[in-house]
Amino acid sequence: MRNGYRVPWAEVVLRYAGDASSTLDMGSGRGELSAMLTKAGKRVTLIDWSEKNLEFSRGLFETMGLEGTHRQIDMTKTLPFPDDAFDLVFSCGVFEYFIDEQIQSILKEMFRVARLRVMVLVPNAWSLPYRLGKWYLESKKRWVWGGERPFGSLKAYFRTAGSGPVREFSVGTKHSLDFLSMPGGRSMRKAAVTLFRLKDHPRSSFMNQGYILITVGEKG
Repeated sequence: MRNGYRVPWAEVVLRYAGDASSTLDMGSGRGELSAMLTKAGKRVTLIDWSEKNLEFSRGLFETMGLEGTHRQIDMTKTLPFPDDAFDLVFSCGVFEYFIDEQIQSILKEMFRVARLRVMVLVPNAWSLPYRLGKWYLESKKRWVWGGERPFGSLKAYFRTAGSGPVREFSVGTKHSLDFLSMPGGRSMRKAAVTLFRLKDHPRSSFMNQGYILITVGEKG
């Protein structure tokens, strides 16, 4: 959100929060998405297992003159909230670090405390530039995002967790090109941007090549 810029998936979160007055950010990290939602008039609760992350998000909110609830909670456990406590429950950049059993358990809790919908954002396994760049950086032992695993779809997880209608799409094709750090990568990025006229936008990516896969499930 530097200088008013928002990554494409932030715009998508804002759009799906349009009819939500309260949101729960699961694994909130730096808290930037929740800060954006707060500025849009939403009541936000941020949870993270890391006190260091929460210290950062509290500082961000204080600097921006925003109010939010920041709580240290292990999202793999039963959440200390009643049923239907939040209109929108979302998670960005977290599920790729959990095993399947944990994902299924977390999603069930997310749907329990959600009143309207659940949204999850993860790296997209179908994004060729991202996968190529990830492979190259891993081969050179320069990958810094740990055991991150991309997903081709989360629909099955959502349905098992009791979701109603599910939508799934990817955004951020232009952003995926940033992973092309190998020799010649810069030229490939420029050529792709020119050839496909790529721009930063929150619309569904052509041929599902966006860096971020977004799955949205309505409360069943």
